[in-house]
Order: sequence, then C-alpha cells, then structure tokens
Amino acid sequence: MALGYLGAACNRSPSQVALLGVPFDGTSSFRAGSRFGPQAIRQGSYSLETYSPFLSRDLNDLDITDWGDLEVPPGNALRMVEMVEEEVSTIIATDTKPAVMGGEHTVTLGVVKALFKKYPNMRVLQLDAHTDMRDDYLGEKISHATVIKRIMDFLPADRIFRLGIRAGMKEELELAGVELPIDSCLRDITGVMNSIPADVPLYVTCDLDVFDPSLIPGTGNPEPMGITYREFIQLIRHLSNHQIIGFDVVELAPELDSSGVSSIVAASVFRELLLSLSVLER
Repeated sequence: MALGYLGAACNRSPSQVALLGVPFDGTSSFRAGSRFGPQAIRQGSYSLETYSPFLSRDLNDLDITDWGDLEVPPGNALRMVEMVEEEVSTIIATDTKPAVMGGEHTVTLGVVKALFKKYPNMRVLQLDAHTDMRDDYLGEKISHATVIKRIMDFLPADRIFRLGIRAGMKEELELAGVELPIDSCLRDITGVMNSIPADVPLYVTCDLDVFDPSLIPGTGNPEPMGITYREFIQLIRHLSNHQIIGFDVVELAPELDSSGVSSIVAASVFRELLLSLSVLER
C-alpha cells in the first residue's frame, strides 16, 4: 500500500486539500535530481508530528488526500506543464486546494495557469533565491529559469510578490524591484505581506533555495545568504491571515544531501504551508 505524506489517504476522494507530486527536472541547468523530491518529502514527513507548535494547528484537523505522483515525460517541459494544468484543474473543480511537490520550479507554471482560470484576481508570492525571469534560457522559453516570466505573460507583474531574491541577471533583479547592491536577501516580511491584499486569492510558490544552503544543501542551485527557518515561520504567521488557495514546494534534490536533513526540512516547510491554507478555521 502506498504511503502518503504524513499518513494522508492515498486516493482521490473529495477532500479539502489534494497533494500532488510532479517528479520532473528536465530543464535543470546545474545539479539535477529534483525529480526525486516528491517521494523524499513524503518520506521525510515521517520524522514529523502532525501538530505545529509554531502555529498551534494540527494536520489531523485538515481533510487531506494524496493523489500520488503525476507521470510526466522526462524531457518535455511543455507537455509537463500542460499535464499539471489539466490535473490541477481537476483538483480545483471541486473546490479542493492543490498542494504540489516538485520537481523543478517549472511545474509552478502549470499550477498557476489552472488557478488563474478560476481566480483571475489572484496574486502570487514567490519565495526564491533567483528571479526566474529570463525570457528564454539556452533558447528554451519554458524552463526553471523562465517560469516567473512565463507567469507574467498572463498575470500582471504587479500581482507577483517576492521574498528571498538574491541572484539573477542585473536586468532581472531590476525588473523584480530588488534594491542593488543587495544588503540582505530578505526584505521586510511585514512590509511585503501588508502590500498583498488579505482578501484576495494568494498562491505561494516556495523554491527551497530560498533557504540558506546551511539549512537545505540538497537543492540544484544553492545560493548563500538565504533565509533561516525562524524567518520562514515569521512569514508563515503572516500567511495565515491571507486567503491561500494553494502552494508548491519545489527544487528539493534529495540525493545531493546524504544526511537526509534537506528532505526533512522540506517536509516541515510543506507541513507549515499546509496549515496556513484558508480551509482551516481561524
């Protein structure tokens, strides 16, 4: 019998939240391996409790199903994005919220495309070390390095908010509104969250390289000066006051961290984001 994330039922019965793995790393540009991320997050979750002492909430109060991993073609990013869009559209058709495990960051494009059709006034919060705003990368329009730029093709740029950015081409950093030279990768959390209307649908995409490599070395493009887990929890407490419609956790490459700590931290990040979803009573 398949094991879901932290004991979640492995089926597609109606629920509040559906977990979906997308094991794809076909455009990874440095260190591949994020296709093993979904199963590593599930495995890492078995070191955790269902209760979060940071939010004083319990996953046992949330109706979760684990849809397993989507079978995507290894080298076809366009088809992968289409498949993710189709699968997430099926999930949200019953007012179930998607919680997606990557996989590389490109999977986010398919999720946001599906949600945008249902929530045209949505916002996106990007937690990331990189801007991911190139128009193309090595001639490819759909890539982990272009995913936010592709989202900006249909979602207005002023609806995308960022925390943790500290790498990118100068033009990308300027377009993203990053103050140069960078003194700290983390802008004021309270200021950023207060600039996002609390009553509009908000999607959160968390590239795990937003964290400092000392915390999560198992990722494809680690960058120094990342955020701490303490800062992440500060953000989570803000998110709990917003209308979160779904999220993803991407770019875990578990085989790059032989200690297994990256997978456990990623599973913990996933738990806190689950507990921030607006399906829970406040």
